[in-house]
Amino acid sequence: MNPFTASIALAIVQFCSGLIMAGVFLSTPTERCTRYWALSGALAALAICLIVPIYAGGGGSWRPIGLMLGNTSLFASSIAAWSGLRCFYQRPARWWPWLLIAAYAVSFSALLALEASFTQRSYLAIGAMQLVFFLVLFEFRMGLSGPQAGRYARWSFGRWIGFASVTLLSAAYIARLALAPSHPELFEPPRMSDLGVALIYLIPLGGSLLFSAALLMLYFERLVADKQRLATEDELTHTLNRRELMRCGEQMLHDALARGHSLTLAFIDVDHFKQINDRFGHQVGDRVLAGIAAVLREHCRESDLLGRYGGEEFCAVFPGLTQLEADRIGERLVAAVREHAFDHGQAVTISAGLVVLQPGQVQNWDELVNRADIALYRAKSEGRNAFRMAQAA
Repeated sequence: MNPFTASIALAIVQFCSGLIMAGVFLSTPTERCTRYWALSGALAALAICLIVPIYAGGGGSWRPIGLMLGNTSLFASSIAAWSGLRCFYQRPARWWPWLLIAAYAVSFSALLALEASFTQRSYLAIGAMQLVFFLVLFEFRMGLSGPQAGRYARWSFGRWIGFASVTLLSAAYIARLALAPSHPELFEPPRMSDLGVALIYLIPLGGSLLFSAALLMLYFERLVADKQRLATEDELTHTLNRRELMRCGEQMLHDALARGHSLTLAFIDVDHFKQINDRFGHQVGDRVLAGIAAVLREHCRESDLLGRYGGEEFCAVFPGLTQLEADRIGERLVAAVREHAFDHGQAVTISAGLVVLQPGQVQNWDELVNRADIALYRAKSEGRNAFRMAQAA
């Protein structure tokens, strides 16, 4: 493939990528990350449209301005893509990289004024792009941090593709940097070698395609994960909602019966919750429920289930506990909530009913919940702030 054909292919790809990113932005105009990515696509398309005709032999007296604007736009496109990635990972966009764009434009203009060679100008472009590649790889490496990080896969497919695409682009630029001093004729237009065409056009074409696809995939993966979470998680307490709790609980019960393992179900109710709502308001009541969920979660293992059954009721499932261990977990849950300091300044207590499914007992989920509910009623009728074990069937 000759340089002209390769440059046309790169221009078409960048133009299409810019259109796709613009479409993503128009579909989600409130997202800051898509705003930056759309800007990145537009700047990249502009850069290629400015640079390609010049390297194909055109430009005339406008050649220096076109080269400066085109190369600066390409660098600015990379900065915008990095800023969008920071916003996607919920970190603030920095202002200082935009100063780098101005510095790059001034430096490139100075090289043109000094009539620097193509190879010398390439040193500036390669060095600046390597800096951006490092920043992008760092963002991919860091990923999402904070309390929301656990909601998403640490290394998703889109993230791996993004990391690989930037690594590929960086390697191509480093190869150019290594070869240009000793073999400048490989890269200088119009007679460019096949290796030069590959490093300047073909690899950037594939890398930019992969990088654009990775950004779209990251966003799609986030949407799918959020949709899945909304379908399975209670929004207030961030525990399982009732439907997902029942689905997982029935599966856990089926496995316990099939393998002859024990299973403990705890049915939990907040004591006098209506009085909390009436006295302090529903916002305080919501914070109480969220706080109780957090306390209960601290005493659950990764293999346990915890969900909001409805209103102020919670349900937890503990596989593999003995009768003695079930007694201890019931006591710990009640004591942990009683000792927790809630922000409205008043103590909150819970009552719990527990039932232990022993190996060999044949029961369904509804029967198990009903027995735990009966034990909960006993705990509440006998003074609350306590737990009771279900009586033997």
